[in-house]
Parts: sequence; structure tokens; C-alpha cells
Amino acid sequence: MSKKSMPTTVSFTLETITPVSIGSGRDVNVLDYILDTANRDVYILNHKKWFQYLYSIDKLSDYESYVENHTKGQKETIYEWMERTIGIPEDSVLLSVSKRQLHCVPSSISKMSLNDIKLCMSLPDGTPYIPGSSLKGVIIASIVAHIIKNDEDFRKEWRDKLVKALKNQNDLNGCIKAYRKGLDTLILSRIKKSTGKDVRDGIKKLFHAISVSDIMLSNNDSMATYILPRYDSLADTKEIKSLPIYRECIIPNTKLKGMLSVNLHELKNIGIDSTSDLIKIIEEHTQRLVRRWKLAFKETIEESCIQELEQVTCLLGSSIGFLHKTLLLPLFDNSKDEVNVVKSILKLQKQFEDHRHNEDKIISPRTLKLTKYKGKDYIFGGVKLHLEEN
Repeated sequence: MSKKSMPTTVSFTLETITPVSIGSGRDVNVLDYILDTANRDVYILNHKKWFQYLYSIDKLSDYESYVENHTKGQKETIYEWMERTIGIPEDSVLLSVSKRQLHCVPSSISKMSLNDIKLCMSLPDGTPYIPGSSLKGVIIASIVAHIIKNDEDFRKEWRDKLVKALKNQNDLNGCIKAYRKGLDTLILSRIKKSTGKDVRDGIKKLFHAISVSDIMLSNNDSMATYILPRYDSLADTKEIKSLPIYRECIIPNTKLKGMLSVNLHELKNIGIDSTSDLIKIIEEHTQRLVRRWKLAFKETIEESCIQELEQVTCLLGSSIGFLHKTLLLPLFDNSKDEVNVVKSILKLQKQFEDHRHNEDKIISPRTLKLTKYKGKDYIFGGVKLHLEEN
């Protein structure tokens, strides 16, 4: 391996500034956990051990009747059923039939049940972690956004094309597909401008120039997560909309460790000369969105949550918003054009059909996704990266 292709590897600490939820794709429903409201504990059931326990105390048929009644609309929780049929369960029993014990905040249990809970990524023993691919995805998006922002001809071309395509849904769909190809062409032209060569696999090499390890807890704190609620704050209104959505989140002020490897020889082809440059580009991408939110969301709770994000490097995970996950924002200086394009794109997508995006005026989407932990409101996903000097 030549020196040019040797990666530069640095350790880093990732500090959670706001709650972070990296979805595992695993949801648990009310028959998958026991909620102890008095102690604000949630026990995720190991169903095999749970059924063995019920069989051992001759309560399996009673529990089957409970499940049948539950499917018919009975609202009694498993904990209440245990109180009624077995007696107040001891902690040792709850632990013995569970594979994980989680905490939840009081605002998550204003009612007796949490509904479904979206679990975060975790090791087999329940220890939470952040997959390296989550951070790498943000890094790649930040680099592409940086390239877009620094090419005014490209920005004007695609602003004009998208605005023109608003008149017809088919035209807009076609324009979105063409924009993706346009981004590939932009990156290749940037590489050619630097190297003087047509590099067919330039995009592949660029993306392979960055590698991020899985990001693990820096200590063995098994209670680094809480189950938190989600609610929406709507721009230009005083409306706060509670939602029946609960996420397991890594709590603020948690520190995790990871490794970042970058091939600076490849990154220099797009003007990135050091890992410090790369971090600045990630921050630039994040703070662009933070500034946009700041212009649109003016209520006291919103302003406080947004101010918290002014110190973060990036946003990670679930519930961080459509604008952060797409590469539309770097195109626009005019917020009116931006709103019209974004809401028109959202209206094309079936999962957003009921969200009434035609009502978006000062920003689209017009919702800020919030949560609450220990009495304080937060936007999801804010983290700070601290590179460790070699």
C-alpha cells in the first residue's frame, strides 16, 4: 500500500448534547413489556422465561385469558394483571423474566401504558451503541452539501429546474431523479477540476475514503438510555401536539468512543486537507439547518431547544427532520422558493399524505420534533465530536 493510500486514523469522543435515538427497527408493544409506573421502570420481557414463570405458578391459562381480553379492548396492563392475580410483583421476579430493564421519565407515563416503544440499537446484553454507518452517512451528506454550496452555477441551475417543475407532479418526480444524477456529475467534475483526470470510480473512491467504527459507551453504564416521549411544535403557532410515540434514547451528557479513518489523498481532490477541515464541514452542514430553524420557530420552547444545538457538531438518528436528511437546503437562499419546493416534494410521498404540507408557509416541514428529559425540552439527535490528538 502506497503512502498516498494510507488512511489517517484518529480516536474521537462523541458526547450527546440532546437525547439520541438510533432506531433498531425493533418495536415492542404493550404485551412485550411490563411497566412499573411507581418506579418508572420498563421490563422488556423474555417471553420464554415469562411463560416458564407463569407455568411454574399455574397462571399460564389465566394469562392467556388476559391476552384474549386485551385484544378485545381491555386496557389493563400486565403489571395491573399481576397485582390482581398474583400480587405486587417483586423486582427480583420482574428481572428474572426480562431481558432488559429500562427507565422512563414521568411524562412518558401520564397514562398506564406507553403503547409501542421504539428501541435503539444495542448489543446483545442491552448496552446501547451508535453504528458507525450513522455517523458516516452524516459525513457524506455534509461533504456533498459543502460541494453544492460552493458551486453557484450548479445551485442556480437546479433551483430554477425545481421551481419550474412545481407546475406538474410528473415533471417534479422526473426532476428529483435527475437531481440525484446531477449530484454525481457535480462530484465527478469537482474531482476532475482538482486532478485533471476523468475518474469513473471517483465517487466510490471518495465514499470509501471515510470509515467510522461503531461508537461504544466509554464506560459500562447500563442505564445510559431512557424511554422518552415525542411531541411536535408547529411553526408560527403556539400549538404543541403530543404523539403516541415513545423512543428509547441515549440521554444527554453520555460519552461514547469511536475511531475515524480518512484517506486524505482522496479527500484533497475535493478540497479537504485535514480531519479538522472535515469536522468544520460537518458543523457547517448542521448549523445551516439550525439557522434555518431559528428563523422559523420563534416560541420560547422552540428557541431554547434550537439554542442548545448551536454547540453541536451534527445531528444523528431518528426524528431529526426531513431537511437534515436531504440535500435541498444548500440550493436555496430564498426561503419562499425553498418552502414551495420542499412541500411539493413531501406531498408526492405517500407516508406524508396526512401531514397537510400544503399549509406549510414559513418552513417545510413546519414541525419541530421535540422530547422531554428531566423536565427540559430538547430536539433529538444533537452530538458533539471531540477528536483526540495523536
